[in-house]
Amino acid sequence: MHATLAAAAALLLAHCGASPLAALESRQSCPSIHIFGARETTASPGYGSSSTVVNLILNAYPGSTAEAVSYPACGGQSSCGGASYSSSASQGTQIVAQLVNSYYAKCPSTQLVIVGYSQGGEITDNAVCGGNDTPQGITSTSSNTISSAALAQVKVVIEMGSPRYVSGSSYNVGTCKAQGFSARPSGYNCPSASKIRSYCDSADPYCCTGNDANVHQGYGSEYGQDALAFAKTKLNQSGGSTTTTTRAASTTTTRAATSSAVGTTATSSAPAATTTGSSSGGSAQWGQCGGSGWSGPTTCVSPYTCHVLNPYYSQCY
Repeated sequence: MHATLAAAAALLLAHCGASPLAALESRQSCPSIHIFGARETTASPGYGSSSTVVNLILNAYPGSTAEAVSYPACGGQSSCGGASYSSSASQGTQIVAQLVNSYYAKCPSTQLVIVGYSQGGEITDNAVCGGNDTPQGITSTSSNTISSAALAQVKVVIEMGSPRYVSGSSYNVGTCKAQGFSARPSGYNCPSASKIRSYCDSADPYCCTGNDANVHQGYGSEYGQDALAFAKTKLNQSGGSTTTTTRAASTTTTRAATSSAVGTTATSSAPAATTTGSSSGGSAQWGQCGGSGWSGPTTCVSPYTCHVLNPYYSQCY
């Protein structure tokens, strides 16, 4: 009797174009919460300094999952492949949007969290808020932004040390009263402001106008608990409980994230790195042309000139 009913149910699902096993697997592999972590410039592939907040949220919500955003995370240094900062930020912006849109298509009920550190914060801000990132030559297009449907499932956005920081935004936390080297316009507020916390202190030379690079690396320890407390006001407090399911193509895991991305799902790879230099050796418009540790071109292609934005970053425009 039971076998007959099971066979009939399977036949009905087949007529409807659905596989019982596929349907069950889909439900089991979609967690209540999924986190994306985007690392800072020159950090090794994985989560970089975003791992502090990623881990805090993973530990607070058993059954949640995470993945690192795989993009160049470069500023012209040979250690990260030589991609210019502008090229890296442009690729990263598209990759964040693609990852979130793709995950939403697979798991439309999952609550999504994005944590971006430094350049990772910039590409997160671009994908979530849209608009142009003129210093990096990025314009707002459908390939650069998260769809409105997917954005509705993005519940929390944490940016730490983002060069897009500008004083006066309602979601700012920290002591910076100025702006980063790739700042939003004065008075800007993201349309998704209620979902965002953006952390920046005045001594930071990247998200503000300071001169202490050590401050830039300290946001996880200084503000990690604040970021977690904010996330808890936006996420379903139950945290969800998801059965880990291994498919032929991928494995979803709920182990804590690390900067080397051990034990997490990686679903995207960055396009090949490109540079914005020219045959004459100068950087193109919006390209980097100087700064502490910079080993690339220090001149710009005509008619652009190199402008010192802070001791760590100069740009052609």
